[in-house]
Amino acid sequence: MNWKNGFRAGVVALALSASVAQADIIFTLGNVGSLDDENVLFQEPGTIDGPALLVTGMTSDSDLTVFFQGQELLTAEQASGQAVLESVDGQFTTVRFGVQGGTAGSFIFNPNIFNTDGGQPETGTISVVVNQVFGPDALFTYDASSAGNNFLTVQAINGQRIVDITITSDNPLSFLDVRQFRVGSATECPPGSTDPLCTGIPGGQVPEPGVLSLFGLALAALGLTGMRRRRL
Repeated sequence: MNWKNGFRAGVVALALSASVAQADIIFTLGNVGSLDDENVLFQEPGTIDGPALLVTGMTSDSDLTVFFQGQELLTAEQASGQAVLESVDGQFTTVRFGVQGGTAGSFIFNPNIFNTDGGQPETGTISVVVNQVFGPDALFTYDASSAGNNFLTVQAINGQRIVDITITSDNPLSFLDVRQFRVGSATECPPGSTDPLCTGIPGGQVPEPGVLSLFGLALAALGLTGMRRRRL
């Protein structure tokens, strides 16, 4: 291979490698809704309200099942129009939730914390682990106050999809309850499904201008090669 062919091959390889974008998860403090968000409803026909280690709710429009799994007995109820997840003894430290047999594009939830040492809850830390379709778990921690407004919005971008989320409170804090669950772009995923809402879109991000320039160089190099072959 002469230097011209080596250069062309190098440009093509560089362009192809740069075009693979990394999927991602965005964490936003607060309630950042979108048009496809659905409320999660408890105490609907076919749901499991507990007490149980696994309780379920249902999305308000698409009627998909959303599961909530704890390490102690949980209960689910609709209180004043809000979906509220609690434990039998009044406090819990961890819960995992997601679309049962499916994925989601976003979740919104509002943890209410409690001080296990007694007295008024102080500011504490909530740890969030997102099990995503591509790559390792996405991790996030944030300071939660006792004011009752600890909304967190978790969104998948760039073709990523959310399998499930686990939230954990730090000692001496625990969750008094977690409420106001909302889920966006939820879908069921039958075994073997090739739906991008199940499998995600690797490199779903639109290429940056620099990446497009590299593709231009690669195509130009391939074009010159073709012209030279035709002349020969």
